[in-house]
Amino acid sequence: MNSTLNSTTHSIPATPIRKKSKQVSTPLTYRIMIAWRFALALVGGYIIAMYSSIVIAQCFAQYRASAAMSATLIAFTLHACAFIWVFMVNKTLKASLGIILPAFALYVLAQVIGT
Repeated sequence: MNSTLNSTTHSIPATPIRKKSKQVSTPLTYRIMIAWRFALALVGGYIIAMYSSIVIAQCFAQYRASAAMSATLIAFTLHACAFIWVFMVNKTLKASLGIILPAFALYVLAQVIGT
């Protein structure tokens, strides 16, 4: 049961064989789209968080301390969710409308409740 390896049948090549790797460059439009989504998530998420905080604080004005704390916590959560959602959807237009329309609705609601 003693098996010996024959050095002539199992030879290791001196230099490893390298495969050619393709250099794939990302197009400029893709980079602009990612930059737009990042800016949309950052600024749009902040605007949604700001107006949601205002609306929640105005709805519960009787309990000022609780309203401020609740509004801040919910606003922080909404900002994080908006940031995740912008990069989760497939279309940039859908991401843009998904941030702009709720931000506008919260702005209108804040104006209506505030007066």
